[in-house]
Amino acid sequence: MNYHVIDHWKTPATSYPRGKLGAWEIATAKKEPGLYKTQDYGAFYYVPEAIEITTLREGDLLWFTDEPRQMYALAEIGLFRARGNVVVGGLGLGLIHSFLRHNPSVTHITTIERARELETLVWPHLKTRGHLIIGDFYTVLPELARVGVEVDTIITDFLFGYQDDTTWRQLKEQRAFCLAHFPNAQFLEHGFQRRMDEEVVAGDIPPSLISPVAMFDQVRIFR
Repeated sequence: MNYHVIDHWKTPATSYPRGKLGAWEIATAKKEPGLYKTQDYGAFYYVPEAIEITTLREGDLLWFTDEPRQMYALAEIGLFRARGNVVVGGLGLGLIHSFLRHNPSVTHITTIERARELETLVWPHLKTRGHLIIGDFYTVLPELARVGVEVDTIITDFLFGYQDDTTWRQLKEQRAFCLAHFPNAQFLEHGFQRRMDEEVVAGDIPPSLISPVAMFDQVRIFR
């Protein structure tokens, strides 16, 4: 079995101040040693010793981390697939922005986030070509269409249960909602992107040709 060894880990979120605002908290956690599978690619990585990762929680609910499996998935859609005017649904730790700003095909980034607390905890630490809208994604997106905003790529990341059938159904409904308002846009979601390409898109968006090795190499720019 081939796998990538990770003996050191650092992302943009590593330098975020740790702290809490309301129910939201940015903290440090440990990723234990072991062999792990990437989120959507069938590749593996090995962590010989525990590494520190950054977590974002809302109360007891873990929304996001910057662990390797997340970063590798974000690298593909952020660096290689997004283009033009991008709308991001959900700010999280803002890690997709780290890849989008290195993608020369991306011209502008609009992020829609419901939690105003993240405007303080996360947004000031991003280097991004765009702006933040505080509001509900399902309310703001139709309004962008109504006022004539041109959107080329929509990226969402606020559903739970990767590889879960309920989340898969919700994601297909989410894609239909987005394309109803922006039919010429591409819809990307890092947790299910390969399955989306194969079962739903059916050729509208070519399946990625990025190899796991190339993905690992691209994430190194943040270490």
